[in-house]
Amino acid sequence: MTLNQLVCRAASAYPDAFILEYWSTQHEKPVAYPEGGDTLAEFIARELYESFDPEAGDDEQIATAVKLMQSAADDLQAVAHALANIGRERMAA
Repeated sequence: MTLNQLVCRAASAYPDAFILEYWSTQHEKPVAYPEGGDTLAEFIARELYESFDPEAGDDEQIATAVKLMQSAADDLQAVAHALANIGRERMAA
C-alpha cells in the first residue's frame, strides 16, 4: 500500500474529500493550503504522513492508521464531553 492510497482512502470518507487539499499526490506529502479552513483535514493528512512506514506491510499500515485516528477521535470525544458538561454543571449549580 502506498501512502497516496492510504490518504486517498481516508479522504474518500471525509466531507468533500477535503483532506486532499492538504496533500500532494505528486510528492506524497502534506502541503499547505493557503485558504485554510479545515485543520482536522490537515491533521489527518499530517498524521498519516508522519506515521507511514514504507517498509511495513499493508495490514500493519492500516492498523497503525486506524489506531492513530481512533486515538484522535477518543481525544475529541473527551473534549466534546467536557464541554457538554459545562452546560449541565451550570444547570445543577
